[in-house]
Amino acid sequence: MHERKLPGLILVPRPRAARLRLFVAGLFALPLLLVMRGAMADVDNNAAKIDRYNQEISKNYDFKFGPNPFAPSNATTTTGKFIPGDMFISSVRCQKCHTDAHAQWLQSAHRNAFREPFYQKNVKDLTSQRGIEYTRHCESCHNPAALFSGALTKDAHVKRPFDDEGVSCIACHSIQAGTKRGIGGYVMGEPALLVKEDGTRRLFDVTDQEILDDVPSHRRAMMRPLLKDAAFCSACHKSQVPHELNDYKFLRAFAVADEYQQSSFSKESPHPFYTRDLETCSSCHMKKEPAPLYDVSAKNGVLSSHRWATANTAIPTFYKWPDQLAAVQKFLEADAVGVDIFAIRRKGVDNEELIAPLNHNKFTLARGDQITADVVITNKNIGHSFPPELRDFYEAYIEFTVRDDNGQTLYQSGFVKPNGYLDESAHNYKTYLVKADGSYNDKHHIWRTRVMAQNNQIQSGRSDMARYEFVVPQNLQGALHLSARVRYRRFTRVFQDYALGKSVDYPIVTMATTEYALKIGANEAQPIVANTKGVMPDWRRWNNYGIALLDNRQYTLAADAFARAAELDETYRPMAQVNRALALFELEQYEPAAQILDAVLAANPTNWRALFQRTRINVKRGELAAAEANLRRILEAFPHDRISWQQLGELCKIKRDFAGARHCYESILAIDPEDTGAHYNLMLIYRKLGMNDEAKREAKIFADLKDDPSAFTLANEFLRRHPEMSNESVPWHVHNLSELKGTAAGAAGQ
Repeated sequence: MHERKLPGLILVPRPRAARLRLFVAGLFALPLLLVMRGAMADVDNNAAKIDRYNQEISKNYDFKFGPNPFAPSNATTTTGKFIPGDMFISSVRCQKCHTDAHAQWLQSAHRNAFREPFYQKNVKDLTSQRGIEYTRHCESCHNPAALFSGALTKDAHVKRPFDDEGVSCIACHSIQAGTKRGIGGYVMGEPALLVKEDGTRRLFDVTDQEILDDVPSHRRAMMRPLLKDAAFCSACHKSQVPHELNDYKFLRAFAVADEYQQSSFSKESPHPFYTRDLETCSSCHMKKEPAPLYDVSAKNGVLSSHRWATANTAIPTFYKWPDQLAAVQKFLEADAVGVDIFAIRRKGVDNEELIAPLNHNKFTLARGDQITADVVITNKNIGHSFPPELRDFYEAYIEFTVRDDNGQTLYQSGFVKPNGYLDESAHNYKTYLVKADGSYNDKHHIWRTRVMAQNNQIQSGRSDMARYEFVVPQNLQGALHLSARVRYRRFTRVFQDYALGKSVDYPIVTMATTEYALKIGANEAQPIVANTKGVMPDWRRWNNYGIALLDNRQYTLAADAFARAAELDETYRPMAQVNRALALFELEQYEPAAQILDAVLAANPTNWRALFQRTRINVKRGELAAAEANLRRILEAFPHDRISWQQLGELCKIKRDFAGARHCYESILAIDPEDTGAHYNLMLIYRKLGMNDEAKREAKIFADLKDDPSAFTLANEFLRRHPEMSNESVPWHVHNLSELKGTAAGAAGQ
């Protein structure tokens, strides 16, 4: 009798009953064996397939930027090889079980990252002007499958069924690591639907039932702690223009991930002006929402939203998706920013006074008075800058209007003109890009940018101020009605019209609004109602006013504002006192600043923010040992505080402790691999330590990262030729409002 042999099994003759039992057991074991054989074959076939694919693609691929086929992006794969395009399976496969997540994703900016017309116009411009190989810089975040499949080369023969999906389910969930470098700062793994405990990866032959029968292996394939880490989001929500793209040098575009890391929401820095509960990128941008389509990943009927409905109103407007547009508008309107007509400066015939807070003071107003309204804009609940990212081709601005009792507009700033363009003199948060010839780069051709003439934003938890000067009309009857609104539009009208080839009105969202009426004659103080929902307490208003003044470099006024905040709230008082000390430090009033900080620290020795500011005074006094001890205490509590690492590195350099300084600056690069100061200091330190090759490497990186001094001349010349823009480039400026013809104000001026 001959026994059959299966791979990995040796069958020996057994008694008949035993053979019968073995046969019955084999009926159940054989499918398992076949699955095991299929899994091994899948692994072997994938490896062989990838090798053959790489050999074929490499024959005609343009390795223009060196041996890394994915440069000038920062993306790579776990093997450094191309990945066949068909391994980026369609998200329709995921829809079968993840019904709600898929439906949300369909309308998201991630799914539409490649196909939507605004991006298409821009990337086609880059392709026509420079070549498709340069788009690898963009597609690492907008179309990963195109990048890793080798489609981004001239005369490529790669099929591209994945273009419609942009950042697909399988692309996002196959990322294995983040490098914190931005522009695709991630490592893409081989896509798989199942990953066994032994690391075996399966993709093509996996059935839905197998996934349901082995959820742990599916979870290993799809989920990892990285997906909830800011390093994951920073892979694309941090951007720069490398020298390969512009034939010039490194230019930072935005660094939302770094801004978040230094905000109060990350809990990694002692420096913010307010303390907040921990928030992550996903906890803010993927909030739980109902799952009416019975998504299998839903728990208690809800799941993490895959809409990422945050700021892009253009995509749902273009595709006519009311649900997505409503979700975006809801997010933008949800108290993200605040606006406050906090004060006026009234200049009469023989006197001038500051009235603040405006609604809680008694004052008299006369016709002919010159008024300057101080409007405070606060980034209240955003974990990064407002507005974030590409401020050159979308708009956030302040609309300020003065009307009479009849609703007739007397003065205005930040209005949209009949042609759809924004008033050039509006108080705005924009980036002005300048090309090498000094002209305005308003089409987002970032590869042609040489310098940013302006880059205005409000960092998380901080405030800005817009000042509007006007005259109370001589013939005014009744009151002046002041209103201020924070408004947001995606995109600028010039870029929108350019991308679409026609003029269309896209949504403008009002994110915050406030009003106040100024009466001719006596204005009574409005009563303060404590703990009223939606009403900001006066101590916080004074504090935000002080922050705005501080960032506007009005340090004396800021110190006074912080003193008022300290008087009004006992709980916040220590923070307000530190704020005041910070302003005094900028005025070089070190002794009074030290006295304030010492009092705060006497009450609470672990007030890390106060301790850091006290350390700065230690350094000014030459108390270096005390400064070092304080910094080391702070870093024990905040090991990712790059500012403290930088200060400690400077102290180590003074002591000629080069090994210690090296550790400090390498710690900074672990937080931000592109920190210019850290690279510069490491260049010097490595030389001191005799590490010449490392020093040369750092010198090369620093030369690319550092600012080009000649670019400032280009920026200044641009602003000189564009006075309508130059006002916004100055921290402390006033918008002088002219009377509108045909109004009471205009008649008074004629």
